[in-house]
Amino acid sequence: MKTRRSIPPGIKACKRLGLDWTADQRDAFLKSIKVVDLPRLLEPYPINDFYVAGTQKAKEEWDTYWHGKPLKDPRYHRGVRRDILNLDESRLRYIVRQDESVIFRDAHTGELSFVIIRDFIPDEDIRETMVEVCKEIVKNRRDDRREDPGMLVHFGYTCGSRHDPQIQLAASSLRLNTVAKRINEEQLNNRAQGMAGVMWNSMRSRLPSEIIDDYNDTILENNFPRMDMGREDDTFTFKTSGGDITFEGLELPPPSGLSAINYARHTHKETNGNNWILAYTCHAPKDPTKGGNFYLASYGIMMEPASNTVSAWHPKDYHGTTLYEMKEGKERRAGFEVRQDGDYNTGMVFELSKSLKNARKNSAWLDRRRRTKQPGQMPKKANGVSTQTRYSLRPRTRGRA
Repeated sequence: MKTRRSIPPGIKACKRLGLDWTADQRDAFLKSIKVVDLPRLLEPYPINDFYVAGTQKAKEEWDTYWHGKPLKDPRYHRGVRRDILNLDESRLRYIVRQDESVIFRDAHTGELSFVIIRDFIPDEDIRETMVEVCKEIVKNRRDDRREDPGMLVHFGYTCGSRHDPQIQLAASSLRLNTVAKRINEEQLNNRAQGMAGVMWNSMRSRLPSEIIDDYNDTILENNFPRMDMGREDDTFTFKTSGGDITFEGLELPPPSGLSAINYARHTHKETNGNNWILAYTCHAPKDPTKGGNFYLASYGIMMEPASNTVSAWHPKDYHGTTLYEMKEGKERRAGFEVRQDGDYNTGMVFELSKSLKNARKNSAWLDRRRRTKQPGQMPKKANGVSTQTRYSLRPRTRGRA
């Protein structure tokens, strides 16, 4: 009598999480989501280059908190902190409610402009593990946006420093002067990669292919690495309800990620290395009326925050996040501000820096590794990988046709 072969845990988890959907499955899923056509505003709202407070109370609290505090970097915005305006919701075109998934298209061109998908990861234990990993990354990495509320930090590969641009692993903000600390750092990198790997392959399965192709094409055209954390294999491992699962045969995530907590920024736009930004909110406050809401100002859209939400937008469109009702954190320094309601917002972003192309040209170690890398090798640390905390990379990947 033949015995039934057991299915490997990685394949079971892949099927259960939907990391290997076909194009038909993806298209059927996207057809179930509401589509809204909106024209681009002649002038962005909220207004460019200002912070926007979600409530009058939030404006008063941030004005008081920032009063008399000099900027850490006097070069930032000519040494003057940006003013805060109150949000006028009557000027918004659309407010995406917490239980609403929407695909926005430009009413004139028909092109995708903004994608919001709720209840993205179909496993609450995995989402909660991602929350803890994001918190751990923020705790152990240096904040690169010190003039904005909250913290935004890099993991995976970065572009190195301005004076020595090359692709490097983001480093800990702690001194790794003991064996135990170095082991903890490697374990954190592996957890961060695992989180990014599960999220990236979930996005590949569910999001419009043009977004995924934008990332993949950029990676391919510029010979960027993927987020292998300096190891010479193509697997990633993440904690699920059944324990640690190693995923094989999936796509490694884009090279660089960012984790954030309680982060907010003024209305702005960016020139990145690719045409999209992908974000995942692991945990969001339950009350959207206290501020901390992302908005796409080029179209007058505001998104109420909700846990387990993926969003995608063009960085060249004006966007930002409203200031929330706040109080000073127990650390009593910039970046550690907390919400008055005691809740918090945390998640991660896949982003490709425009500086990545130049950093790649200066990264000869990647060419050496590519020549010596053999498929099926046991994981080991790649030679020549150095670490650095500042500045970011950004990724791309081919979606399913």
